[in-house]
Amino acid sequence: MMKMMTVHIQTVFSLLSVFWLLLMVVPCLDAKKKMPKCSVCKDIVGNFNKGLSATAKSNYGGGNTKWEEKSLGSYATSEVRLVEIIEHLCDDAAKECHSVLEEHEEMIESFWFKIFGQGKDKDLHQFLCIENMKACCPNNTFGKECEVCPGGEKTPCSGNGACDGEGTREGTGKCKCNSGYRGDLCNECKDGYYEDSKTDTASVCKVCHIACKNTCWEGGPKGCDECKDGWLSNEELGCQDVNECSEDPCEENQYCTNTQGSYTCFTCDASCVACTGSGPARCTECNAGYTLNENLQICADINECEADSSLCSGENQECKNLPGSHECVCKAGYHMRDGSCQRKPKEDGDDSLDEEEETDEDKNEETVKEEL
Repeated sequence: MMKMMTVHIQTVFSLLSVFWLLLMVVPCLDAKKKMPKCSVCKDIVGNFNKGLSATAKSNYGGGNTKWEEKSLGSYATSEVRLVEIIEHLCDDAAKECHSVLEEHEEMIESFWFKIFGQGKDKDLHQFLCIENMKACCPNNTFGKECEVCPGGEKTPCSGNGACDGEGTREGTGKCKCNSGYRGDLCNECKDGYYEDSKTDTASVCKVCHIACKNTCWEGGPKGCDECKDGWLSNEELGCQDVNECSEDPCEENQYCTNTQGSYTCFTCDASCVACTGSGPARCTECNAGYTLNENLQICADINECEADSSLCSGENQECKNLPGSHECVCKAGYHMRDGSCQRKPKEDGDDSLDEEEETDEDKNEETVKEEL
């Protein structure tokens, strides 16, 4: 008898052990179950709303709308319209969309008939993504438990940054500050910015003047704590630009243009030896091959070919003017070979030269042939 009781007690303990083990394992399996991404649910909701717009003026399509509406009920809240919308819920969506839709299609049907069909004021994102699928969080909350972002739901990150994971079941909630802001709540100004205004919940930071080296206390050149290189401090006006061009820092064939806090050297026009600015009208001295045009007051190109007819006097040569110079080239139909201009060889099918390419020598040969 005692032996049988011992066996029963051992059996009971074994069953209890298995029961407790199952109780521990099931939550772990649920915890490991991958939750749908908020972005996938948003894609479904976005396509649902597109479907609503696309079918807004549709009907049953049978041809007798009044009879269909009377017999089948309003198309606007019908199952027929819902099916048409569901067919396109995964268009242009992530690949996980189809499996997520298959798993939660009944929820969409429930929303359609019990909320949308009854005219209740709740959107699909709130119903599906936040309340039932638990894939997303309300605005300005984040993480698995939808915690409130730093700074509060009204002005997270002081309105000057983005809360990591905001609106999803992911993220750390840490504020990523906009340009010009820093701090856990993005309520402080970075170097190079100054606090223009401040309230209990937010600060407005604006960029310092270009003349300020690192920090400033107000806008404009007078607000700089220290001037950048290329700027000098003035008691009345604050940081003022230094005109480096007044010291002629550029090369002889260059001219200087002052910029804020610096300067730039540009090369003079080709017609100038030296200059004070851009173009042939700003030369202080004309370059070789150019001469001053008294009427236009510019350094103009000298046409050496017209000025000296003795240039390029070689046989079958002609003079070609260039900006500031000239070159000797062979006449049409000739090319330079072995130091002289020689006739180009005829190409296949070319039995004659153009009239403009015919030389005096050719004409003489033709005259002799005619006399013979």
